[in-house]
Amino acid sequence: MLQKLRVGLAGAVALALTMSPAQASDAPPTSQVSVTLTDLSTGTYLDRGPKIRWQEGKAPDGDTITIDANRAYQTMDGFGASFTDSSAWLIGTKLDHERRNSVMRDLFDSQQGIGLSFIRQPMGASDFSAAGNWSYDDMPPGETDPGLENFSIDHDQAYTLPLLRQALKINPDISLMATPFSPPGWMKTSDSMIGGTLKPEFREDFANYFVKFIKAYEANGVPIDFISLQNEPTYQPPTSPSSLVTVEQANDLIKNYVGPALRANDLSTKILTYDFNYDLPSYAETPFADPESSKFVNGTAWHCYAGDVRMQTVVHNDYPNKTTHMTECSGGTWEGTDQDAFNATMNHVIGSTRNWAKSVVRWNMALDADRGPTNGGCDICRGVLTVAEGADGEWDYTKNVDYYALGQASKFVEPGAQRVASSTLGAGSVQDVAFVNPDGSSVLVTHNSGQAAQTFKVQSGDHWFEYTLNPGAAATFTWKGDQRGSTDSQAVGSVDLVFDQKDGTNPVVTYSPDLSIFEDQVRVGDRWFGQTVPTGGSIELTRGQQPLPRAGWTATAIATEPGGSPENALDEDPTTRWATGRGMQQGDWFDIDMGSTQTVDQITIDSGTSLGDQAHGYQIFVSQDGTNWGEPIVTGAGKSQQSTAIFPETQARYIRVMNVGAAQNWWSIYDVKVFAPTGPVAERAGEGDLTQVQRRTATLADGTEVTALYNAGTAPVTFQGDWGPTPYIYRLPAGGVGIFTERPAS
Repeated sequence: MLQKLRVGLAGAVALALTMSPAQASDAPPTSQVSVTLTDLSTGTYLDRGPKIRWQEGKAPDGDTITIDANRAYQTMDGFGASFTDSSAWLIGTKLDHERRNSVMRDLFDSQQGIGLSFIRQPMGASDFSAAGNWSYDDMPPGETDPGLENFSIDHDQAYTLPLLRQALKINPDISLMATPFSPPGWMKTSDSMIGGTLKPEFREDFANYFVKFIKAYEANGVPIDFISLQNEPTYQPPTSPSSLVTVEQANDLIKNYVGPALRANDLSTKILTYDFNYDLPSYAETPFADPESSKFVNGTAWHCYAGDVRMQTVVHNDYPNKTTHMTECSGGTWEGTDQDAFNATMNHVIGSTRNWAKSVVRWNMALDADRGPTNGGCDICRGVLTVAEGADGEWDYTKNVDYYALGQASKFVEPGAQRVASSTLGAGSVQDVAFVNPDGSSVLVTHNSGQAAQTFKVQSGDHWFEYTLNPGAAATFTWKGDQRGSTDSQAVGSVDLVFDQKDGTNPVVTYSPDLSIFEDQVRVGDRWFGQTVPTGGSIELTRGQQPLPRAGWTATAIATEPGGSPENALDEDPTTRWATGRGMQQGDWFDIDMGSTQTVDQITIDSGTSLGDQAHGYQIFVSQDGTNWGEPIVTGAGKSQQSTAIFPETQARYIRVMNVGAAQNWWSIYDVKVFAPTGPVAERAGEGDLTQVQRRTATLADGTEVTALYNAGTAPVTFQGDWGPTPYIYRLPAGGVGIFTERPAS
């Protein structure tokens, strides 16, 4: 492991992490805790309940949420949704003046309403548009406008900009993000807002499109704080606006066009990369690994529709100087009952913020009774509000469960609040997230995700209280006063590893046992050695490898798409593949019979051009008879289209790759190679400025040893580590963190 590094990290700090106890304070928590409850089973919606008195001392044994306000994480920008063209049209044109003012206060005023403070705006038409497809520079088919002479935001003057200005007047702390669902059609290969991709000759015009939009909105009283290059850049629906943007295109646009254009025009708008689901984190990280792009990128924008929310923490830990935003998550009829939908939205609010999100954004602010107007897209999505015409011909609005779930956080967590450490009772029980507001007041948001009422305690320093929460209900607790007394770091269930930064920002990574599934792990004897590898980094053995010839090999799999074959992954043709033909499921397997026993130490798995079709976490087993597989020899995170598993040399005839994640994507393999070692193990010296590498260590309650290395320099470094007798070379990109773990195998 890293304790056995054979190169010195001369400038690094090597120490065991110790958690600072809460500092003594003259201002203990006030004697009472305020409670705000939403419980659909009793018809209770954001209602104040009886106040709770603090008790002194340690809480009695039992289910306890422990808060440590001295362990602070991300600063919140806010909670919100999007004024899509459909949403703005409904609120801005269908509601009368009185109702429009009322709904805006309900949305953005924290006293009358829920104090939303983050709005994500489509730049032009999305799949929710009352006016069909339109951009800010439309041209007749076949015509172009390279100088953007026809650029205009006049479309938004009718109802979108007035609503945004009104929102900002009610809540001046609102942050705004803008995202195109498509560039103007004339910039694209499809000459349409549907399908296609940006033509290279219009990259500069596309950058200037952002500049003109930001300046025009600012001139109309609506400053834009964030942009992303493209909504859902790898998804191309057949009937609504979209544009394919590969990660290579995105990186090029950021560093050569959009980033420089914003800087040249003295615009402070921040760029968020990706803006899509959790299942392709390498897309999010690629610009971070390129120093020329990284300097223009503030962080990552995420959507909730595929993958695991903990990927937000994985990417944060890989590049802790970059921010995290959850920028789109729609509810819809697929969720089931109102209670199911409320549960899902509370999971979204709590899960996103526990995993570093500075913003939590639903999709449509409002839709009509038919879940529209739609523009060729989702017809089963739900808005935060429903705006509908009554039997009397008058239009009015109703609040959906999304409103109340958002309100359990947004009404109390102010922009500028910091999330602080808290333990959780986990899925199927009471889940929670804690914050400290700029004025020092504390907020704890809880939700009972179980099927029965749950009584639990809340411990903050040397004070505690008890509460019982019905199944499916959410309660927000608020109080004033500082935390007093010490907090047992193990009670929180995670450790923080804090690094030094010249600008004083002190990047933090957090580690808890549940993150081990996102590591690449190797089993050596009775120990598991794990490591994370940020995109832009690598790990390789110090001896040579060569791919084994695959002639005569056979492959089988748990399922195969019609007309396909597992052996397509062995046929040397990069255009053919094996795929499950259905959404991947935990336990799916792909087996290789090499025909005879071989000595192997590396396997590569390529999911080709089917983005997101890589195994979402995998295990590799070996066998001599194809029946007895034993324990896995290696596990992998499956963060990108290409996975490389290296391990100490082993003897095997059969190899099994097992998927451990679940997703709507098929599991696809275009090519799989198995490598044999060649030549002796070699010592290799480290490269780069190792004095810039900082080292932090910690030990978890279960005995897991954690070492984190942070490259605070401006260039990659390489160093040698080992798994027992097997050495490897690790490359750590600038700004990246590698986490290394060692734990018992049992």
